[in-house]
Amino acid sequence: MSRASVSRRGLLSGTAALALALARPALATGFPQRPLRLVISSAPGASLDALARILAPAFGARLGQAVVVENQGGANGMLAAQQVARAEPDGHTLLLTGDAIVIASLAQPQSGLSFDTAFAPVTQAVRAAQILVTHPASGIADIAGYVAAVRARPGALNVGLPAQGGIAQVVHEMLGLRLGGLPVEYVSYRGGGPAITDLIARNTQALVITLPAVTEQVRQGAIIPLAVSTAARDAALSEVPTLAETVAPGFDIESWQGVLAPARTPPGVVAQLHAALAAALRDAPVAERLTGLGFGITAYGPDEFRERTRRSSHEFEPVIRRIGS
Repeated sequence: MSRASVSRRGLLSGTAALALALARPALATGFPQRPLRLVISSAPGASLDALARILAPAFGARLGQAVVVENQGGANGMLAAQQVARAEPDGHTLLLTGDAIVIASLAQPQSGLSFDTAFAPVTQAVRAAQILVTHPASGIADIAGYVAAVRARPGALNVGLPAQGGIAQVVHEMLGLRLGGLPVEYVSYRGGGPAITDLIARNTQALVITLPAVTEQVRQGAIIPLAVSTAARDAALSEVPTLAETVAPGFDIESWQGVLAPARTPPGVVAQLHAALAAALRDAPVAERLTGLGFGITAYGPDEFRERTRRSSHEFEPVIRRIGS
């Protein structure tokens, strides 16, 4: 073979490699350079916390760095959101949050923290139902009994919420609108963990919360499930009926949880983060643990994730205005 033909072959090979590289999403060079911080917008014991603890080791393994989970509950997720929004946009500080970030930005426009301008969506990791639960001593055994108890003593029932004005309250308010009113006394917490503890201690009579946060307590009989907010039952607790099949036909609200980076994080870094997160979510042991708790794995990319948050904003805005009035 002549030297000229070898050179031509090398040139063609190099050209093809360059074309292939250009066709792929640009990945960051030298990233990550140190362990990552995954800031959770809730206290320990919430569904976000469970998701983070299960996901972080597999996520870190795919990046070749440790992922340090850090709880920052309070202000309906805004404390954690503000902290991450101010972080260096290099991909090493991330926010794990849910609908709360959209709801809080609608409820607190004075905060100046807009989802569209403060963050770069990375991955919508999971979806989940909200669930209404009570404790065995409440005397409430099903959703019809709950509605009857509220109507018998308007405003007397104490209903726990993981956060003031969050997705749990939105679901309860939307149910109330469908049923002509469900006047209760809301008790807000700095996350799902404290809210669950107070319900089991009988300091509240009921609780609305993301289903995976209470799956194990329901299975153990510590709390009584009444209904879920999604159109279909959840396989993790298949015996629990939906609001749609009981008191509110057509009712269907699901919540989501996902990972955000600070705005201006380089697209190549975002692409690398998403690839690692999606792979971790689809890892068989991780997927099994998450679905066993009641999470539905989505692993949506940045564009789909942004669209989902916009739909949430449109859906929830009228109810947020009502709550705030």
